[in-house]
Amino acid sequence: MYILNYMNKKPDFNIYEYTDYKLFLRDYYSIQKKSSRRFSYRYFAQMANVAASVFKDVISGRRNLTLPVMHKYAVVMGLSKREVRYFETLVRFVNSKKNDEKNQYFAELIRMRGNSCIKFLGEEHYIYYSKWYHSAIRELVTLPEFREDPEWIAHTLLPSITPTQAKKSIELLLDIGILQRDTKGMLVQKDSVISSEYEMASEALCNFHSQMIDLAGRSNEHTPREKREISSLTLGVSQRCVKRLKERIRIFKEDVLTMVLEDQTDSETVYQLNFQLFPLIKKIEDTSTES
Repeated sequence: MYILNYMNKKPDFNIYEYTDYKLFLRDYYSIQKKSSRRFSYRYFAQMANVAASVFKDVISGRRNLTLPVMHKYAVVMGLSKREVRYFETLVRFVNSKKNDEKNQYFAELIRMRGNSCIKFLGEEHYIYYSKWYHSAIRELVTLPEFREDPEWIAHTLLPSITPTQAKKSIELLLDIGILQRDTKGMLVQKDSVISSEYEMASEALCNFHSQMIDLAGRSNEHTPREKREISSLTLGVSQRCVKRLKERIRIFKEDVLTMVLEDQTDSETVYQLNFQLFPLIKKIEDTSTES
Protein backbone atom coordinates (compact mmCIF):
# COMPACT_ATOMS: atom_id res chain seq x y z
CA MET A 1 0.00 0.00 0.00
CA TYR A 2 2.86 2.36 0.76
CA ILE A 3 4.26 1.90 -2.72
CA LEU A 4 0.96 2.72 -4.42
CA ASN A 5 0.45 5.87 -2.35
CA TYR A 6 3.98 6.96 -3.01
CA MET A 7 3.75 6.45 -6.77
CA ASN A 8 0.54 8.49 -6.98
CA LYS A 9 2.33 11.48 -5.53
CA LYS A 10 2.59 14.15 -8.23
CA PRO A 11 6.06 15.36 -9.23
CA ASP A 12 7.16 18.66 -7.74
CA PHE A 13 7.13 20.45 -11.09
CA ASN A 14 4.69 21.56 -13.76
CA ILE A 15 4.04 19.44 -16.86
CA TYR A 16 2.88 22.58 -18.69
CA GLU A 17 6.44 23.85 -18.60
CA TYR A 18 7.54 21.16 -21.07
CA THR A 19 7.37 20.76 -24.83
CA ASP A 20 9.46 17.58 -24.85
CA TYR A 21 8.19 14.48 -23.06
CA LYS A 22 11.74 13.10 -22.74
CA LEU A 23 12.73 16.04 -20.55
CA PHE A 24 9.49 15.77 -18.59
CA LEU A 25 10.01 12.07 -17.82
CA ARG A 26 13.69 12.58 -17.10
CA ASP A 27 12.94 15.33 -14.55
CA TYR A 28 10.14 13.24 -13.04
CA TYR A 29 12.54 10.34 -12.53
CA SER A 30 15.21 12.62 -11.06
CA ILE A 31 12.82 14.18 -8.54
CA GLN A 32 11.31 10.88 -7.49
CA LYS A 33 14.75 9.33 -7.14
CA LYS A 34 15.81 12.11 -4.78
CA SER A 35 12.60 11.69 -2.79
CA SER A 36 13.05 7.97 -2.10
CA ARG A 37 15.83 5.43 -2.44
CA ARG A 38 13.21 2.82 -3.33
CA PHE A 39 12.44 4.53 -6.61
CA SER A 40 14.11 3.07 -9.72
CA TYR A 41 13.40 2.28 -13.36
CA ARG A 42 12.29 -1.20 -12.37
CA TYR A 43 10.17 0.17 -9.53
CA PHE A 44 8.31 2.56 -11.85
CA ALA A 45 8.03 -0.08 -14.59
CA GLN A 46 6.38 -2.59 -12.27
CA MET A 47 3.71 -0.07 -11.29
CA ALA A 48 3.04 0.83 -14.93
CA ASN A 49 3.25 -2.78 -16.13
CA VAL A 50 5.75 -1.73 -18.81
CA ALA A 51 9.30 -3.02 -19.22
CA ALA A 52 11.94 -0.90 -17.48
CA SER A 53 13.98 -0.83 -20.68
CA VAL A 54 11.19 1.12 -22.40
CA PHE A 55 11.44 4.00 -19.92
CA LYS A 56 15.23 4.08 -20.27
CA ASP A 57 15.02 4.08 -24.07
CA VAL A 58 12.41 6.84 -24.13
CA ILE A 59 14.23 9.32 -21.92
CA SER A 60 17.51 8.62 -23.75
CA GLY A 61 15.86 9.25 -27.12
CA ARG A 62 16.42 5.74 -28.45
CA ARG A 63 12.68 5.20 -28.96
CA ASN A 64 9.52 7.28 -29.07
CA LEU A 65 6.91 7.14 -26.34
CA THR A 66 3.69 5.54 -27.60
CA LEU A 67 0.24 6.69 -26.50
CA PRO A 68 -0.70 3.37 -24.81
CA VAL A 69 2.47 3.45 -22.71
CA MET A 70 2.02 7.16 -22.03
CA HIS A 71 -1.41 6.54 -20.52
CA LYS A 72 0.01 3.82 -18.26
CA TYR A 73 2.72 6.22 -17.07
CA ALA A 74 0.13 8.97 -16.51
CA VAL A 75 -1.92 6.74 -14.19
CA VAL A 76 1.10 5.84 -12.08
CA MET A 77 2.19 9.49 -11.96
CA GLY A 78 -1.24 10.53 -10.69
CA LEU A 79 -1.85 13.14 -13.39
CA SER A 80 -5.18 14.94 -13.64
CA LYS A 81 -7.42 14.59 -16.71
CA ARG A 82 -6.21 17.95 -18.03
CA GLU A 83 -2.58 16.99 -17.45
CA VAL A 84 -3.17 13.69 -19.26
CA ARG A 85 -4.60 15.57 -22.25
CA TYR A 86 -1.52 17.78 -22.29
CA PHE A 87 0.76 14.74 -21.98
CA GLU A 88 -1.02 13.04 -24.89
CA THR A 89 -0.71 16.15 -27.08
CA LEU A 90 2.94 16.38 -26.07
CA VAL A 91 3.51 12.84 -27.35
CA ARG A 92 1.74 13.61 -30.64
CA PHE A 93 3.73 16.83 -31.02
CA VAL A 94 7.16 15.31 -30.43
CA ASN A 95 6.48 12.18 -32.51
CA SER A 96 4.97 14.03 -35.48
CA LYS A 97 7.11 14.09 -38.62
CA LYS A 98 4.96 16.45 -40.72
CA ASN A 99 5.45 20.18 -40.22
CA ASP A 100 1.73 21.04 -40.49
CA GLU A 101 0.84 18.41 -37.87
CA LYS A 102 3.63 19.62 -35.59
CA ASN A 103 2.32 23.18 -35.83
CA GLN A 104 -1.20 21.98 -35.04
CA TYR A 105 -0.13 20.10 -31.91
CA PHE A 106 2.16 22.94 -30.82
CA ALA A 107 -0.79 25.34 -31.05
CA GLU A 108 -2.83 22.94 -28.90
CA LEU A 109 -0.05 22.85 -26.30
CA ILE A 110 0.00 26.64 -26.20
CA ARG A 111 -3.78 26.78 -25.75
CA MET A 112 -3.71 24.26 -22.91
CA ARG A 113 -1.03 26.33 -21.21
CA GLY A 114 -3.34 29.34 -21.24
CA ASN A 115 -2.02 31.26 -24.26
CA SER A 116 -5.03 30.67 -26.53
CA CYS A 117 -4.78 34.19 -27.94
CA ILE A 118 -1.69 33.38 -30.00
CA LYS A 119 -2.27 33.44 -33.76
CA PHE A 120 0.18 31.31 -35.78
CA LEU A 121 1.11 32.73 -39.15
CA GLY A 122 0.95 30.42 -42.13
CA GLU A 123 3.04 30.25 -45.29
CA GLU A 124 1.05 33.01 -46.93
CA HIS A 125 2.23 35.41 -44.21
CA TYR A 126 5.97 34.73 -44.50
CA ILE A 127 6.46 38.08 -46.22
CA TYR A 128 5.73 39.66 -42.82
CA TYR A 129 9.25 38.62 -41.78
CA SER A 130 10.96 40.06 -44.87
CA LYS A 131 11.63 43.42 -43.14
CA TRP A 132 12.27 44.11 -39.47
CA TYR A 133 10.10 47.22 -39.44
CA HIS A 134 6.88 45.37 -40.32
CA SER A 135 6.71 43.96 -36.79
CA ALA A 136 7.77 47.30 -35.29
CA ILE A 137 4.96 49.15 -37.08
CA ARG A 138 2.48 46.48 -35.99
CA GLU A 139 3.33 47.33 -32.37
CA LEU A 140 3.61 51.06 -33.03
CA VAL A 141 -0.11 51.31 -33.86
CA THR A 142 -0.94 50.38 -30.23
CA LEU A 143 0.62 53.58 -28.85
CA PRO A 144 -1.87 56.38 -27.93
CA GLU A 145 0.19 58.93 -29.86
CA PHE A 146 0.36 56.86 -33.05
CA ARG A 147 -0.24 58.80 -36.26
CA GLU A 148 -0.99 57.17 -39.58
CA ASP A 149 1.49 59.43 -41.26
CA PRO A 150 4.31 57.75 -43.25
CA GLU A 151 6.76 60.53 -42.39
CA TRP A 152 5.96 60.39 -38.68
CA ILE A 153 6.27 56.60 -38.68
CA ALA A 154 9.51 56.67 -40.67
CA HIS A 155 11.20 59.08 -38.26
CA THR A 156 9.78 57.48 -35.10
CA LEU A 157 11.35 54.11 -35.82
CA LEU A 158 14.90 53.47 -34.64
CA PRO A 159 16.71 53.32 -36.98
CA SER A 160 14.65 55.49 -39.28
CA ILE A 161 13.22 54.20 -42.53
CA THR A 162 11.86 56.12 -45.51
CA PRO A 163 8.25 57.38 -45.69
CA THR A 164 7.79 55.21 -48.78
CA GLN A 165 8.86 52.12 -46.84
CA ALA A 166 6.46 53.04 -44.03
CA LYS A 167 3.56 53.51 -46.46
CA LYS A 168 4.21 50.20 -48.24
CA SER A 169 4.56 48.41 -44.90
CA ILE A 170 1.12 49.54 -43.74
CA GLU A 171 -0.37 48.49 -47.08
CA LEU A 172 1.25 45.07 -46.71
CA LEU A 173 0.09 44.61 -43.10
CA LEU A 174 -3.46 45.44 -44.11
CA ASP A 175 -3.30 43.23 -47.20
CA ILE A 176 -2.17 40.09 -45.33
CA GLY A 177 -4.47 40.69 -42.37
CA ILE A 178 -1.93 41.59 -39.71
CA LEU A 179 -3.56 45.01 -39.25
CA GLN A 180 -7.17 46.05 -39.84
CA ARG A 181 -9.31 49.15 -39.41
CA ASP A 182 -11.81 49.58 -36.59
CA THR A 183 -15.26 51.14 -36.93
CA LYS A 184 -13.65 54.60 -36.85
CA GLY A 185 -11.18 53.71 -39.61
CA MET A 186 -8.24 53.62 -37.23
CA LEU A 187 -5.44 51.06 -37.65
CA VAL A 188 -5.55 48.28 -35.03
CA GLN A 189 -3.99 44.85 -34.61
CA LYS A 190 -6.16 42.01 -35.89
CA ASP A 191 -4.71 39.57 -33.31
CA SER A 192 -3.24 40.44 -29.92
CA VAL A 193 -0.31 38.00 -30.30
CA ILE A 194 1.11 36.45 -33.45
CA SER A 195 3.89 33.91 -33.87
CA SER A 196 5.72 32.04 -36.57
CA GLU A 197 5.01 28.36 -36.88
CA TYR A 198 7.04 25.98 -34.73
CA GLU A 199 10.64 25.96 -36.02
CA MET A 200 9.41 27.43 -39.29
CA ALA A 201 11.83 26.79 -42.15
CA SER A 202 11.82 30.05 -44.10
CA GLU A 203 14.46 32.23 -45.71
CA ALA A 204 12.38 35.27 -44.75
CA LEU A 205 12.37 34.30 -41.07
CA CYS A 206 16.14 33.68 -41.11
CA ASN A 207 16.59 37.10 -42.69
CA PHE A 208 14.30 38.65 -40.06
CA HIS A 209 16.39 37.23 -37.20
CA SER A 210 19.59 38.44 -38.87
CA GLN A 211 18.18 41.96 -39.14
CA MET A 212 17.13 41.97 -35.49
CA ILE A 213 20.51 40.68 -34.34
CA ASP A 214 22.17 43.44 -36.34
CA LEU A 215 19.89 46.06 -34.74
CA ALA A 216 20.80 44.69 -31.30
CA GLY A 217 24.48 45.22 -32.06
CA ARG A 218 23.87 48.76 -33.28
CA SER A 219 21.83 49.58 -30.16
CA ASN A 220 25.06 49.36 -28.15
CA GLU A 221 26.15 52.54 -29.91
CA HIS A 222 23.03 54.71 -29.97
CA THR A 223 20.91 53.52 -27.01
CA PRO A 224 21.74 54.60 -23.42
CA ARG A 225 22.55 51.75 -21.04
CA GLU A 226 19.55 52.44 -18.82
CA LYS A 227 17.23 51.81 -21.77
CA ARG A 228 18.69 48.48 -22.87
CA GLU A 229 19.81 45.18 -21.38
CA ILE A 230 22.38 43.23 -23.35
CA SER A 231 24.40 40.43 -21.76
CA SER A 232 25.79 37.07 -22.76
CA LEU A 233 27.14 33.77 -21.46
CA THR A 234 29.78 31.52 -22.98
CA LEU A 235 29.13 27.96 -21.88
CA GLY A 236 30.61 24.51 -22.19
CA VAL A 237 27.60 22.20 -22.42
CA SER A 238 26.50 18.71 -23.45
CA GLN A 239 24.02 18.13 -26.28
CA ARG A 240 21.52 17.04 -23.63
CA CYS A 241 21.93 20.39 -21.89
CA VAL A 242 21.49 22.25 -25.19
CA LYS A 243 18.07 20.64 -25.60
CA ARG A 244 17.13 21.70 -22.08
CA LEU A 245 18.32 25.26 -22.72
CA LYS A 246 16.18 25.49 -25.86
CA GLU A 247 13.23 24.20 -23.84
CA ARG A 248 13.68 26.82 -21.14
CA ILE A 249 14.05 29.61 -23.71
CA ARG A 250 10.71 28.65 -25.24
CA ILE A 251 9.09 28.66 -21.80
CA PHE A 252 10.60 32.04 -20.96
CA LYS A 253 9.31 33.49 -24.23
CA GLU A 254 5.78 32.46 -23.27
CA ASP A 255 6.26 33.90 -19.77
CA VAL A 256 7.25 37.22 -21.33
CA LEU A 257 4.18 37.18 -23.59
CA THR A 258 1.94 36.48 -20.59
CA MET A 259 3.54 39.32 -18.64
CA VAL A 260 2.92 41.78 -21.47
CA LEU A 261 -0.65 40.59 -22.05
CA GLU A 262 -1.46 40.96 -18.36
CA ASP A 263 -0.08 44.52 -18.27
CA GLN A 264 -3.18 46.73 -17.98
CA THR A 265 -1.41 50.03 -18.72
CA ASP A 266 -1.23 51.52 -22.21
CA SER A 267 1.85 50.78 -24.30
CA GLU A 268 4.38 53.62 -24.15
CA THR A 269 7.13 52.35 -26.42
CA VAL A 270 8.17 49.39 -28.60
CA TYR A 271 11.04 47.07 -27.64
CA GLN A 272 12.69 44.10 -29.32
CA LEU A 273 13.70 41.09 -27.20
CA ASN A 274 16.08 38.66 -28.91
CA PHE A 275 17.05 35.13 -27.92
CA GLN A 276 20.23 33.61 -29.33
CA LEU A 277 21.83 30.29 -28.56
CA PHE A 278 24.48 29.15 -31.04
CA PRO A 279 27.75 27.16 -31.11
CA LEU A 280 31.14 28.90 -31.05
CA ILE A 281 33.15 25.89 -32.25
CA LYS A 282 32.81 23.33 -35.00
CA LYS A 283 31.68 19.84 -34.08
CA ILE A 284 34.65 17.92 -32.73
CA GLU A 285 34.82 14.41 -34.18
CA ASP A 286 36.20 11.66 -31.98
CA THR A 287 39.13 10.33 -34.00
CA SER A 288 40.46 8.10 -31.23
CA THR A 289 40.62 4.36 -31.87
CA GLU A 290 40.37 1.50 -29.45
CA SER A 291 43.57 -0.43 -28.88
